[in-house]
Amino acid sequence: MSPSRSPSPAQVRARAARLRRRPTLGLEAIVDVALEIVDAEGVEAVSMRRVAAAFDSGPASLYAYVANKDALLGHVLRRVIDEMELPSGGTWQERLRSWAYESRAVMARHGDVARLTFGTVPVTERVLDGIETNLTAMIEAGVPPQVATWALDILSLYVGADVFEGWLMSQRFDDGSGRDAEEIGSEYFEAVQREFAALPPERYPYLVRHLPLMMNGDSDARFAFGIDMLIAGFAAQIPAPS
Repeated sequence: MSPSRSPSPAQVRARAARLRRRPTLGLEAIVDVALEIVDAEGVEAVSMRRVAAAFDSGPASLYAYVANKDALLGHVLRRVIDEMELPSGGTWQERLRSWAYESRAVMARHGDVARLTFGTVPVTERVLDGIETNLTAMIEAGVPPQVATWALDILSLYVGADVFEGWLMSQRFDDGSGRDAEEIGSEYFEAVQREFAALPPERYPYLVRHLPLMMNGDSDARFAFGIDMLIAGFAAQIPAPS
């Protein structure tokens, strides 16, 4: 039996460097790693095994902190929500608009994390404070409570859907060729416009006639339009003074 070889000085230094870089296992560090994966590759790339590997450990080591992947992703979503600044000052319309833009900007920084907002109600102090802040501004301005409470849900769905579709589009337009995604996106929409323009105008007179209007405007302009329309609809529910 050959004697075991002692590690070389280079191997010792390399191992020490790995140990220094390795985060200390804990819930906050686990969420940090999972969020880094979401930012870089998306929600589907997260796995308990992959997160545990960042700690040079196995998945079982994570279960003392999170029950499963779904629970971990719930923590990731709450971490992202906590980055959002609450609206303050101004009219209720300005507060809602500010909240919508802030939510969109924060979620857009984190891959497809917006998909985690569907089918769940994340209950955190930031969420509760946001709800209370917006409800207070709306109801005190005369928006009926039923309209105000549902309005926040509708706005959340709209913002989440907009961000998630934006991420899907970014994946579609990243074809691995190294070409600029904006250039690829422009080519895609130009192809769609040509296809619509070739439709028989006798069957689709309004679609063909107004095609330039249908296809203009970037994602920011369209998002702003949607938010303004929703807020105008909520405002229309305020009873007229008797």
